[in-house]
Amino acid sequence: MQRNMSASDRSKRRKNIVKEFVIGFGFLSGIWLAIGINPKNIIFDFMRTNLENLHPSLKIIFIILPLVFLIGTIITLLSIYHKGGIAGAGVVVLGFVAGLSILHSPITAVIILIVAYILGLVVFRN
Repeated sequence: MQRNMSASDRSKRRKNIVKEFVIGFGFLSGIWLAIGINPKNIIFDFMRTNLENLHPSLKIIFIILPLVFLIGTIITLLSIYHKGGIAGAGVVVLGFVAGLSILHSPITAVIILIVAYILGLVVFRN
């Protein structure tokens, strides 16, 4: 059963989607790449040193966890395409470029991020 959403509910939902995809997925991924940190590797190294000491059979986690991260990334990319199509993917790429350029030119990065956010509100309107 589909319920009728008010205009303010749709607006809040759209803003949350744009924040998730453009800022959360695109912009933050670009920042991590720009500063040269891979959070996944840091988490894996921390877990490996702590969990392997507890029990050797916990090594299976390091086989399964990368697969879980890969599946999560694929689901996110498919969700971006489903909710915004090619234009939605382009907006997320703009967010990524903004994050990537934050160290080189912060003002330009902020302008690109604002443009990506505004375009995201248009693209992810459904």
